[in-house]
Amino acid sequence: MLLVGYYSFSLKIPTMKRLISLVLLLLLFSIVQAQYKVRFVLKEKSAIKHDSIYITGTFNNWDSTANPKYLMKSSGINEKSIVLDFKAGPIKYKFHRGSWLTVEKQYLGREVADRELTIKKDIILYDSVEAWRDQLITDKKYSFTKQDSDTLRVGILVAIANIYAFWPEYYNSDSALFYAQLALDLQQRIISSKKYYSSRHEDFSYQVIRLKEIIASLLHSLGNYPKSLEIRFENLNLAEHANDKFFMVAAIRNITSDYSSMKDFQNVLKYGKLMDSILSSLNKSDPRFIAEQWSAYRIIANAYYNLKQNDKALLYAKKMAALNILADQFYYQAFGSLLLADIYSALGDNSLSIYYYRKSMANAMPIYAVLPYASAHAGMARLYQKEKSIDSALYYASVSMTLFQNFKTDVQAWGENSIYYIADIYPLLADIYKDNNQLDSAYKYLHMSVALKDSLYNTDKIRQFQASTFNEASRRQQLEQQSREAKQLYENKVKMYSLLTGLAAILVVAFILFRNNKHKQKANTLLQSQKKEIETTLGELRVTQKQLIQSEKMASLGELTAGIAHEIQNPLNFVNNFSEVNTELIDEMQQELDNGNLADAKAISNDIKENERKINHHGKRADAIVKGMLQHSRNNSGVKEPTDINALADEYLRLAYHGLRAKDKSFNATMKTDFDPDIGKIDVIPQDIGRVILNLITNAFYAVTDKKKQSQNGYEPTVSVITKKDGNRVMISVRDNGNGIPQKVLDKIFQPFFTTKPAGQGTGLGLSMSYDIVKVHGGELKVETKEGEGTEFIIQLLN
Repeated sequence: MLLVGYYSFSLKIPTMKRLISLVLLLLLFSIVQAQYKVRFVLKEKSAIKHDSIYITGTFNNWDSTANPKYLMKSSGINEKSIVLDFKAGPIKYKFHRGSWLTVEKQYLGREVADRELTIKKDIILYDSVEAWRDQLITDKKYSFTKQDSDTLRVGILVAIANIYAFWPEYYNSDSALFYAQLALDLQQRIISSKKYYSSRHEDFSYQVIRLKEIIASLLHSLGNYPKSLEIRFENLNLAEHANDKFFMVAAIRNITSDYSSMKDFQNVLKYGKLMDSILSSLNKSDPRFIAEQWSAYRIIANAYYNLKQNDKALLYAKKMAALNILADQFYYQAFGSLLLADIYSALGDNSLSIYYYRKSMANAMPIYAVLPYASAHAGMARLYQKEKSIDSALYYASVSMTLFQNFKTDVQAWGENSIYYIADIYPLLADIYKDNNQLDSAYKYLHMSVALKDSLYNTDKIRQFQASTFNEASRRQQLEQQSREAKQLYENKVKMYSLLTGLAAILVVAFILFRNNKHKQKANTLLQSQKKEIETTLGELRVTQKQLIQSEKMASLGELTAGIAHEIQNPLNFVNNFSEVNTELIDEMQQELDNGNLADAKAISNDIKENERKINHHGKRADAIVKGMLQHSRNNSGVKEPTDINALADEYLRLAYHGLRAKDKSFNATMKTDFDPDIGKIDVIPQDIGRVILNLITNAFYAVTDKKKQSQNGYEPTVSVITKKDGNRVMISVRDNGNGIPQKVLDKIFQPFFTTKPAGQGTGLGLSMSYDIVKVHGGELKVETKEGEGTEFIIQLLN
């Protein structure tokens, strides 16, 4: 019996194990397949309320249709909810009103990031929607009509202006300016009415600064840089009185944008350094600090890059790249990589330059940043042009130009003007077409570049821009003066209060106050006097500048006049001499006729005839000289005409020489010419090219004369003029054996108003004007020099 029971128990053990295993598997399966209920509760914060709101996400393959299954039901005031069953695991979701055109947005139009959650249990999720894509502006306009608080109405107007100004989808500069100005007027009325607490003054100042910056940014994007700079200087003035110094940092950052667009990189560097200096004293844990520090480094690096100080530019660019900014990484990588690529390109490191250009493009695409994307293409074009890969260079330059032309609104929404960048791409395309011998296309783009740059940097804009800069400098001087006066006033008060401690010191205090008052009056009188002197000096400087320009324009005519006067003297002397001789011969001939000596009379008449022929010859020579002078002095029509370059160079060589001889009888120099007879005639404006040749030859004579005065016996001043045809180019060389040009000033010789001559002997405009004239002709003006041995200027013109 026991044996039977034992075997029976043994048989049951495997069966029980199987049952337990089966139960565990069923339990595990039930856990894996468990469904959790998730209740989504949505609060609609937009002014316009809606009945139909849907949820979408990874659980329904981002279904953006009006699917009733995912329609949320009303569950309270401005509240919708829906309950869905989910398996355990991660999900992502968003809200919409029936399509992606009506998807939720942040209040100012930014994309709402996908909401993420890992489902582990039943849960209630609370979310809110601030705006909808199709009603981003409409909703705010409706909210404005329902709002009684002026302060909140200003906030709504700011939001509307911000969306119109900085979102390509809604960009409208007129509307943005209208709502920004409306908000600014309302804000100023609030401040004037004093219906706010002093503790909130900082908030109101920030709102005014923000509104003014929207207006300045819009004007900047429309190319009105002078007005934009003026408003931003006003903002800087407001920010200087705010307790939060980050306002001042932001105002300075915006000012550098206008200076950069006007290519005034000295001021970009100045304000970038000021921005960096202020940041060094601010709280580094402030969330705004790292982004502003990145901007400061980028501004300084960009200024050094454009000032051709590439080592310093790379130093600050590396500092910029080393900052780890977690938010908006695509933005900082796109613009940061673009600057690094430009700097490495300037340093000749093409491999790193290409790497960063491509990195910039890759980061620009996800955020639809046309500006860095198109600029990176322009940079690639310049690289390929240097490597003589003309097809690739032309492709990238064309893509860049097309992007800036077709996405002008996108560029403006970034606060910039696409014309500024197109104006830099046109010369690039012109150079590429020129390298590819497509001269018509090169001339076309060069012409368009000149027209665009004239619209951006015409005289009126430059004058307005300089006026804004001058006014800001004056304002800062006044602030410094006020600060000194305030400090002095404070010190006077301290002195006065300390002396009023006893009645016995009243007389002493009175004396000190009297003395200080006298000093102050003297100081004020001195300040007024200095102010008048400064204003007078400024007026004189402006008049002098105009006179210098007019002086240089007349200089070449003066040089020609002196030379022509010397040239015309010779034929006139011949005419006078032969006329006197003929008068004597006629008297002799009459005497011989009276004596009946017909043979002698006939011989004398032949002499008279020969003298008359010589008089006629020298008269025509004088006539030719006068016509040449009239040809030079007549108004320049700006029309090119076939011109004998050899004859032109020879004529102006002689005129320059005789002009200097007329002014200085001791002047003498050897003139050498080597004219290529195969040049023939080329299309130029003869008056302009003649002015260039005359200027270069005059400078050469000045250089050899200067060296002659310094040198011992044995030095022979020599000026050579050489012409040569080289393929489709014609070269005109003016060479002297003077002292040469020092390397430290070589880069400045083509700059306006730069001269190495003593004061009163040169305006510094001759080479600058010559350089521009040659450029307009599609040519180049180069200089080769060696200190102590001489200088050679080479004009290259297209044949």
